[in-house]
Amino acid sequence: MTSRHPVDPQNQNTNFADDLTNYDADVFTLDPKVMAEAEAPVIVMDAKGVPLFANKNAVGFANGIRDGLFPEIYQLIRRALTTPGGVVELMTFEVQRGTATLELTALPTTKNEVMILPRDVSMDRNLREALIDSRQRYRDIVEVSSAFAWETDETGKFIFVSPRGALGYRADDIVGRFPGKFLLDTADQDSEHVFRSQKAVRDVPVWFRRSNGRDACLSVSSTPVYSREGVWIGARGLAHDITEQRRRESEVATARNRDRLMTYIVRTMRDEIDPLMVLKGASEASTRALACSHCVIFKRNDETGDLELAAGDADKTANEIAHQALHQMQKTNETFDAHVGNYRLIGLRCHYHQRNNGAVIFMFDADHPEPTDGERAIMTEVADQVGIAIEQAIQHERILTLSRTDGMTGLLNRRAFFEELKRRHSRLRRENAPAALMYVDMDNFKLVNDIHGHQAGDDAILTLTQVLLDNVRPSDLVARLGGDEFVLWLEGADIPAASARAKTLMKESAVLGKYSGDAEHPLGISVGIAVHEPDSKETLEQLVQRADQTMYQVKKLGKGRFGIAAAPGSKDPAKIEV
Repeated sequence: MTSRHPVDPQNQNTNFADDLTNYDADVFTLDPKVMAEAEAPVIVMDAKGVPLFANKNAVGFANGIRDGLFPEIYQLIRRALTTPGGVVELMTFEVQRGTATLELTALPTTKNEVMILPRDVSMDRNLREALIDSRQRYRDIVEVSSAFAWETDETGKFIFVSPRGALGYRADDIVGRFPGKFLLDTADQDSEHVFRSQKAVRDVPVWFRRSNGRDACLSVSSTPVYSREGVWIGARGLAHDITEQRRRESEVATARNRDRLMTYIVRTMRDEIDPLMVLKGASEASTRALACSHCVIFKRNDETGDLELAAGDADKTANEIAHQALHQMQKTNETFDAHVGNYRLIGLRCHYHQRNNGAVIFMFDADHPEPTDGERAIMTEVADQVGIAIEQAIQHERILTLSRTDGMTGLLNRRAFFEELKRRHSRLRRENAPAALMYVDMDNFKLVNDIHGHQAGDDAILTLTQVLLDNVRPSDLVARLGGDEFVLWLEGADIPAASARAKTLMKESAVLGKYSGDAEHPLGISVGIAVHEPDSKETLEQLVQRADQTMYQVKKLGKGRFGIAAAPGSKDPAKIEV
């Protein structure tokens, strides 16, 4: 093929538009040999669709047309013959390997024939369709995903977000703005950097503010975007809302921490045997676990009903402030929360079977951060555990009291008296002070039971108990050894003081006369006294023996008297007085 207008490469301004549209027969003269040897497939068909010629690369296709395998080709021939300039169409045919898509260029010739130039575009079409499917797939995934897609330019501004927007904002509200405008902390440059990172990053937590003002935590992943020249031009990625996940993780972490701290507190309490030491352990463990300054525990007195300090701090000022809070708690419901002095106090009542039996005061420094919900839950659990421990302490005290006291009179029993007497006697030897041991035995008591019955005997014992209690000081000891035998320890009493006390008891015991079995055997008391001198080396056993022997000497001499034992080592008899 030749041109009538050869192009002058030196003439860049020549306009050949009008000339190029002109044509003549010489221009379109085709060499049949060239067409037969052409690499591109060429077919010539008559108006009826019968192949007249096919070069080597079109023989297979031409044979298929001749065999009627591709009937669609006949419609193409008719359209080509009736359309000036021919037609170009894409046609898909069933072939042995599946389907083939051909771009068919059909050009009518001057002899009412059609020259067809087929081009296999199956791969191009498949690639295009695969690309379209891939894009649609990613678009569908992004649209149904809880995450939102985004892209920023080289300045860091959003140039694209998912059409549905994010965090309550419309897409138009976000596009064209910097990510920093939506951050919870607008000065947080580290969080904003993920949106303009030049390296791929994954799952970076970033805190945003929703359109309604609430906080939102997003997990952001991004990848850098580069131009064809390799220049960084922005970033794109996905952001997942993980606020609820973070909240659940925080709750689980808080619960685990609460369980860990409570396990520590409860284990500390269980390691103690003495219930009162359990309360002390709870106070110390709570102070450490909650990082508070002090933890003060009050226990209800089982007799008076008042709340008394059970476990506190060496800091007396802290205990006094806790007492102030306790006083205020009497006017409130369950919880006391206020600033007192330099402390933030949180007080809770303790219960056992719905009965208030104590209180716990947690004392934080005034500048301590606001206690979290988890810390408050720990305080509540501590108060519950302390309520149980207080009840155990109360029961322990009751059992201890029962084990140390006489069931009828409430006085110390024999075991408790001699345990305490041993401590008192040891202290006397260190302090070089006097004291008196006084044995008291009821005279003619058996006859009271025999004649008037045991109830009268019990009443007589209780009457004598009151006489003894009315004539001792708080520092003295009074005990019932059993039956009609009693014993007193008079702290700091010398012989004159012991003698005076005995005379008083003899006089006051006259009230027992009304329980006498008969007039000839009046109910009264006999008293034997042994005085410990300050410089004495006498043992406790020797002191007890002197008092006991003196009491029996009195009994032998006629009862209703008191006697004072001779000094240790003396062979003189006891001095007996009425």
